[in-house]
Amino acid sequence: MQLIILASAFAAAAAATTKVTELKCVPPSSAPEKIETMLTQCQYEIKQALLQEALEVLGEPKEKIRREKRATFSNEERRVAGCLLQCIYRKMGALDGSNLPKATGLVELFTEGVTDKNYYLATIQGVQQCMAKEIKQINANGTFTEGYTCDVAYDLFMCVSKQIEEICGILP
Repeated sequence: MQLIILASAFAAAAAATTKVTELKCVPPSSAPEKIETMLTQCQYEIKQALLQEALEVLGEPKEKIRREKRATFSNEERRVAGCLLQCIYRKMGALDGSNLPKATGLVELFTEGVTDKNYYLATIQGVQQCMAKEIKQINANGTFTEGYTCDVAYDLFMCVSKQIEEICGILP
């Protein structure tokens, strides 16, 4: 009996000193069907554009870089992923007159089908922080280069995803 009490005391002491990370938000379990449909359409459009571009440069020697799973994206891969996101934003009506993502569109993209209020609030906070950072950068640069909107789409998506993870206590 004393052994059980002693074990319980040690367990209580360990629990009191152990920091337990609890999720502050409940993320969606899967992507909404609407986004998956748009993703399929956009993948086809981008595949066609890439094939056309490949045909135009066929014959030019290029070093082929093989990327391992979880490796950092090359600039080219980031651009393709960004263009895919840009296509999704366009199909959702989430772009402004300059073809840059709108805050409301990003919130809708990240929260479609979400029922957890804390996740929704974390998304709004993340979008606000990332949009402010991006607007500051746009104002500093002042000019748009080719593929700029794709780069912005990628950067915003990654930034908002990271912010939501941090706010909600989700480990990547």
